[in-house]
Formats: sequence, C-alpha cells, structure tokens
Amino acid sequence: MEELATKTMELSVSGKTITCQIKERDFGDMIVFDVYSEDNYLFTLTQQGDVLFNEYEVGHQKSIMDPRQLNILIEMVKEKLDTEPD
Repeated sequence: MEELATKTMELSVSGKTITCQIKERDFGDMIVFDVYSEDNYLFTLTQQGDVLFNEYEVGHQKSIMDPRQLNILIEMVKEKLDTEPD
C-alpha cells in the first residue's frame, strides 16, 4: 500500500462546515480515498465511486456522524473528486 496524496476539503452540510481530509492510497489493484473529519474516520471511496466502510476504524471511534449528514457528505465528496483536477 502506497500513500499517494492528502487533500483537504471544506464542505457545508446542513448549515455546518465540515473539514474533511481525504487520503488517497494505492493498493496496486485499487486506488481508494479514505475520508476523515477531525481525525474521525468517516468512509472510504473507490475510484469507481463505491462506498466502503472500514469496520475496525469505525468500531474504535467514540463519535460517529449522523447517517443523514454522512449520506450528504458522501455525495458531496464524490462530486468534488470527480470535478477537481488531480
């Protein structure tokens, strides 16, 4: 696994600004984007736009984002990654 890049995005969800760190990683056969907010793991996106969750990461957190806000955030991150140049 190779760390490729880290991006920071500020997204507005339900009137609240959420700062996300997106860590791009290459596993050889798949590139994924791990999304964090305030050092809390949120989700993983594949290059194809599939959403994955790392059960270990989620299981070891004290707070988890409201699922309704998380769904909005997932769509916003997908859109931003599709439209932003590399």
